Amino acid sequence: MSTLPDPSLPTGEGGLDQLELEVRQLDGVSFVGIARLDDRLLVEAAVLPGVDVASVRSEISRLALCLSELPAVVELLDNGDDPRPGGRVRVSVSGPAPGSSSVEVHLRHNDRMVAVTPDGGDGPAVARAVLSGLSLLGFLAPWGVRVAEDLPEEMGGGTLVVLEHLRSGELRRGVADGRSLAESCARAVLGALNRFLGPS
Repeated sequence: MSTLPDPSLPTGEGGLDQLELEVRQLDGVSFVGIARLDDRLLVEAAVLPGVDVASVRSEISRLALCLSELPAVVELLDNGDDPRPGGRVRVSVSGPAPGSSSVEVHLRHNDRMVAVTPDGGDGPAVARAVLSGLSLLGFLAPWGVRVAEDLPEEMGGGTLVVLEHLRSGELRRGVADGRSLAESCARAVLGALNRFLGPS
C-alpha cells in the first residue's frame, strides 16, 4: 500500500507527476500514462498477466480521488480473452535476411498463417503491416496508426502503439516488449486489438 501525500494537492503538473508515481508503484503495474482532458483525467495502466484487474482498477481510482480535483477515467491495458473460437492471433517476426533491412511479420490464427513485409523499418510501418495481415486473416481491422514508438527505460521500456478507429475515432493502446522494435511493435498491436477482433 502506498503512502499518500497531502490529498489537497491540486491537479497541476506536480499533482499528475505524484499520481503517476503512486500508480507506477502498485504491484502488477508495468506501464502508466496520464492525460489531462478538458474536465477529467485519463489514467491508463498496463498490468501483468495474472494480476487482479478489479483490484488494480479500484486502487488507481482511489489514488486519483485523493490526488486529483478532477474525476478520473481508468483504462487498463490487458490482453483479456479472445472472443473468437480457436484462440488468439499469434505473431512472430523473422529477419532481416542477410544483405537486407526488411523483416517479415508472421500472423497465425488456428491453422491459417499470413506473412507481411512492412514498407519500412520504423514502428508505424510495422504496425500498418500487422493491421494488413489481420485483414488477410479475415478480421475486421479498420484502424489507423497514431503512435508506434519505443518507450524510454525510465517508463518501463517496450513499445507503445496507439491505434485510432477510422470511423469512430476510438483509440486502442498496447504496450509490449520484444527482441527488436519490429517484434515489440507487432506484439503491441495485438495487445491493443486481440480482445476486440471480430470476423469480417
